[in-house]
Amino acid sequence: MTNGKWLSAAALLLALCACSEKRTAEAGVQTVQAGLVQEIQPSEPERYSAVMLPNLQVDLAFKSAGLIAHVHQVTGADGRRRDVEPGDKVAAGTVLASVRALDYEQKIELGQDGVTQALAQLAQAKVSFADSELDYTRAKNLYSSASLTKPDFDRAQAHYDSNKAQVDAAQSAVDSARTQLNQAKVALEDTVLRAPFTGYVTARNISKGSLVGNSTVGFSLIDTHVVKADFAVPDTSLRGVQLGQKLAVNLDALPNAPSGVVTSISPQADPKSRVFSVEVSLANASGVIRPGMIGSLSLAREAHPASRLVIPLSAVVRAPGNPQGFGVFRIAEKSGKTYAAAQAVQIGDTYGNAIQVTSGLAKGDRIVALGGELLQNEQEIRVLQ
Repeated sequence: MTNGKWLSAAALLLALCACSEKRTAEAGVQTVQAGLVQEIQPSEPERYSAVMLPNLQVDLAFKSAGLIAHVHQVTGADGRRRDVEPGDKVAAGTVLASVRALDYEQKIELGQDGVTQALAQLAQAKVSFADSELDYTRAKNLYSSASLTKPDFDRAQAHYDSNKAQVDAAQSAVDSARTQLNQAKVALEDTVLRAPFTGYVTARNISKGSLVGNSTVGFSLIDTHVVKADFAVPDTSLRGVQLGQKLAVNLDALPNAPSGVVTSISPQADPKSRVFSVEVSLANASGVIRPGMIGSLSLAREAHPASRLVIPLSAVVRAPGNPQGFGVFRIAEKSGKTYAAAQAVQIGDTYGNAIQVTSGLAKGDRIVALGGELLQNEQEIRVLQ
């Protein structure tokens, strides 16, 4: 929907809010002006407002807590070195900041000592197990030849089982110590916050000496080598959009309209606005297109564009029983009298002083075009010809 159409819709909402305050509980005969639901054929391509978005946008958070020991520095426009600020471009892999590593290095030393001790205990347990295994093998052979009593064999087997359990426990201790050591190494690596891609810093939330937790967001980063024009279309215009379709996006800041490709079409409509989101990706190696810029684009005209049902803007009132919806009053005849019958409708784009109706009415339906803001459902009316 173009900027003009959004303004018309906003004006309509304000008018409805103001008119709703004028309604009274009087049930007298109200004089109204009639209108018809008409069908029109749009003569110009529909234009849609679009906002430019970055290709990627991420918040970079610390995984290891501690004091900030280093912040990436760049040379400013004045030639002096300073901490990186929003607007600065950084390359992929740049260390943007790091937490003091001393505490984590000490944990690695403790972890290495733990692994060494666990390995020594495992070696000792294996020696004891090797001796008990020889005794058990000898006892089993003697017992099978009836040269050893059952109690002596049971003692040899118990000694073997005990030493084997000690080896298993020592091995588990080694595995646990190695896991703790690896975790300490990972924690040390996580003291460094790196840029995952080449892009622009949009926020810096920390400084040298800051105390950060293991989920503190330090920086926000965007990738703009490709930008996306995001706009929305109603279902009646969705047939004019296809993946891979090339579209030109008009930007007030640029003399020429850059072209892009439709790379995303929402599979379902927004539950509130009932429109479908569409993204057009544009190459932006030069960086002249900035996220947040506002543009506009037109969809290609069809050979025979779909017709639209429209009603006067003045006919739209609040939907019966739904203060957030829209409605109109049909003109109905009953027992020789004329009545206003409330009808909920879905609205679309505006065309001058008319607005599209996408559901709820049919071509040729008689409606209250003027005076509906003072009516109640089933109220008797007098229609001006």
